[in-house]
Amino acid sequence: MLETLQIFLACDGSWARTAEALHLHVNTVHYRAQRIERFTNRDLSSLSDPLDLWTALLCRGTPPATNPLAACA
Repeated sequence: MLETLQIFLACDGSWARTAEALHLHVNTVHYRAQRIERFTNRDLSSLSDPLDLWTALLCRGTPPATNPLAACA
């Protein structure tokens, strides 16, 4: 779920680019995003909630397994 969230945010919330970067069907990305929203009680379609989640990921201090910014370049 963390990788999906990282790449989704790095892809500026683009479902299609996230699916392509993760080699998944776009419906799978939608499903994972819904689960993330339920777990975090955040709305990924709002403006401030994704920023909060991105900040939380940055504060984790552990680098992602893959470079999410390169995945959507």
